[in-house]
Amino acid sequence: MRVVITGASRGIGRATALKLVADGAEALTLCDIAYLDELEALATNLRTSGCTVKTLRADMARPTEPARVIAAAAKAMGGIDAIVGNAGITAPSKLADLALETWNRIFDIDLRANWLLAKAAYPHLKKSKGSVVMMASMAGVMPQLPTGAYSPAKAALIMLTEMLAMEWAPDGIRANAVCPGFVHTSMTDAIYTQPRLARGRAKLVPLGRVAKPGDIADAIAFLLGPHASYITGQSLIVDGGLTRSILNHVPGIAATPKGK
Repeated sequence: MRVVITGASRGIGRATALKLVADGAEALTLCDIAYLDELEALATNLRTSGCTVKTLRADMARPTEPARVIAAAAKAMGGIDAIVGNAGITAPSKLADLALETWNRIFDIDLRANWLLAKAAYPHLKKSKGSVVMMASMAGVMPQLPTGAYSPAKAALIMLTEMLAMEWAPDGIRANAVCPGFVHTSMTDAIYTQPRLARGRAKLVPLGRVAKPGDIADAIAFLLGPHASYITGQSLIVDGGLTRSILNHVPGIAATPKGK
């Protein structure tokens, strides 16, 4: 499998690269705009497994970047079998206070860049009967305060993924989204290094813990792989049951009667 992963330096992107190589991926193109020393270190590590790895610095806020990434990836890997649209940003804010520039930047990176990435990859994916996985969020499934533009952008990304799935199914291309819940990554480390907050979040999750990047990478690898060959147009919520547990937290619900 030849895969393009954006936002690959750390967190879920990095874990996905490691998982795919462990599963036998033959070539990866890894992109990011920051932590490039970590990206290169990851690439060096992956090459020891025999995987061909190309790294690229890419600013996904620029409309020309996704096509450049795909062109470079296709040349380096001899084609493309899958893309993982993982690059994304957030900027917590109330919508009434949100600057237009911030709204546009979040939509440019979290939504537009993924459309342009998929659009540029389409001829290669059509040839390989490939697959797309977009990194959405539980915040795209239900509104989460105070995420500002993030929840709307991720909701739009889910619909974009469904549109890609429907348009490209006749070409043999599958498209799915992964919607993580609470995940301890470098981006959320400020929360999870606070014991009280970390325990509070874990307590809300029915499975009793916050996800690790590898938990999300496992879901991505599944959707890209042969065991998901009949799955397309879906949004897989990987949250330990969190988004389905709201009724468990409603005050005043009577205890279940015990059997006599």
